[in-house]
Amino acid sequence: MKKICIIDYGLGNIRSLYNSIKKVGFVPTFYSERKNENFDLIFIPGVGSFNKASTLLNSPNLKSFLDQSKKNSVIFGICLGMQTLLTKGFEGGEHKGLDYIDGSVEKMNKKLILPNVGYQKTFFSDQNYFSFLKKFNNEKFYFIHSYAANVKNKKNILASTESQDLNYCAAVSAERIIGTQFHPEKSGEIGLELIHEVVKNT
Repeated sequence: MKKICIIDYGLGNIRSLYNSIKKVGFVPTFYSERKNENFDLIFIPGVGSFNKASTLLNSPNLKSFLDQSKKNSVIFGICLGMQTLLTKGFEGGEHKGLDYIDGSVEKMNKKLILPNVGYQKTFFSDQNYFSFLKKFNNEKFYFIHSYAANVKNKKNILASTESQDLNYCAAVSAERIIGTQFHPEKSGEIGLELIHEVVKNT
C-alpha cells in the first residue's frame, strides 16, 4: 500500500483533498500525526497568501522534513502549495519559497479579472518523471488564483493553460517534485483520475 502524507500547516483545503485521495482507493495520513515516517507521496495543499504559507513551510522542522523527503518521495504542491515550491513570491512583499524550482510567483496582469476562476483547458508536455500525465492534455481543470508562476527554466513547465487571452504556467515539475496551479481535488472525475495516476506512478 502506498504511504501518502498531507502536510497540514493550517492553510490547506485538507478535507477535500483527503476525501479525494480516499475516493481513488488510498488512505493518507497527516504530517502532524506522523513526523518520522518515510512516504511515497507528500501533498502540500494551500489556500491563502504566499507570505504566510512560505513562512510556515520554511519553519525549521517542516523544511527539514521536506528537504529530506524530496530525495526519495514525490512532493505534490496544489495551487498555493505549488507556488511555494518556487524560489520566491511577491504577495505582500518579497518572500522566500521552498526553492525547489527556480522561479517566482507574481500577480497576474492587472487588466485581467481577478481572481481568475473557472475550468480551463490544460496542455501537458511529455517531459521528465511525470510524462505519464500527458494523457490529460486538453482536459479541463478548476483554477482559482490571482498570482501565477514565472518559471525560469522552461523544462520545469509541465503544463500550460490560457485564460482571458493570457497563456501561463499551469503545472511545474523537477525530478520527483510536481505542482499544479489548478485544484485536482475540485475538478470532478478528471481531477480524481489525475490524483490516481500520480499515486499509482509514485
